[in-house]
Amino acid sequence: RQASGLPPGEGGETPPLPRHTGGRPRRKGPMRVALVGASGFGRYHLQVWRKHHGAANVTVVGRDPERLAAIAAELAVTTTTDLDAAFDQAELVDVCVPTDRHAEIARRALARGLPAIVEKPPCRTSAEAEQLAREARGTPLSCVMNQRFSPVWCRVRELVAEGAVGRPMLSLWPVLTDQRKLLAGGDFRSDASRGGGALLDGAFHLAYLIPWVLGREVTAVSAWAGQLAARPPAGEDTGLLALELGECVAQVTYSWAVPNPPRTPAATVLGDEATLVVPRSAKQPIELIRDRETVELDLGAWRTAPRNDLESCLLHHAEGAASGAADGSWADAVQAQRVVEAAERAAAAGRREELG
Repeated sequence: RQASGLPPGEGGETPPLPRHTGGRPRRKGPMRVALVGASGFGRYHLQVWRKHHGAANVTVVGRDPERLAAIAAELAVTTTTDLDAAFDQAELVDVCVPTDRHAEIARRALARGLPAIVEKPPCRTSAEAEQLAREARGTPLSCVMNQRFSPVWCRVRELVAEGAVGRPMLSLWPVLTDQRKLLAGGDFRSDASRGGGALLDGAFHLAYLIPWVLGREVTAVSAWAGQLAARPPAGEDTGLLALELGECVAQVTYSWAVPNPPRTPAATVLGDEATLVVPRSAKQPIELIRDRETVELDLGAWRTAPRNDLESCLLHHAEGAASGAADGSWADAVQAQRVVEAAERAAAAGRREELG
């Protein structure tokens, strides 16, 4: 193996990449944030807001007074069960409630003219998400697609755009984990009517990441989805998808039902000139295989980018909210949800689904 730079490639210009590369949002003074929901990923969001806007400027809204009291004692933030009172003091609303409540909470924020950031997926259905966008009437509305802010994926996207593999033909995207506990007990994901299944709640990340990395839109989907470990009313815990992106095909193997998951690359992109093997960690090199020789590539300029992609993502959206500018993430998230829904229909009907 050699440690060297990328051989000259062919291809068009590199598509635009995320603007935010770390640090505080470009505004004077901290923002007042209302974080709705502090369980699960809400805790990660809370860490970002406290770090960049100070505990005194974050209000956590929830339904359980005891849980809120524990959060207030632990993290020195204001908590309340009164959504309207929190919104009265807020400049930005961050929605981290279960998926079936996204539209309800975001709608109440937008009705007050408050910018809203919504955890993925945007809503329970793409139709709900489209309606919410219409109701926003220009108020910034964003969806968290944090993996687009990972320095690894930014670099891979750059390499593909520069022609490192030539013309992409096939790509492999395995996610094999043991998340069976999410589809059982009291978690909202144990009810498909609330959280969907593993495709909507998990493979959604690949539905927005794959077309972004490859620079091509998904035009059709074939799929199988089923329950290898989960039981109704939970949704599927496993899906096998073939996403058509023009002349390129992306194969997705996504499962929450693997008791002993293996170590696999995050992705493999095979082109007519070379192959990229993408690691799961920014600490490992990206491998470029050309003419049966492997070259190890680093992150290039992205090696100085923050490793916390959620932090970079939230701060990027906060910048847009502060300036009043829409960032386009909602439309991209809705399109990703349409891909997931097409996969669900394809699996149920046993036929290929085209996207209009």
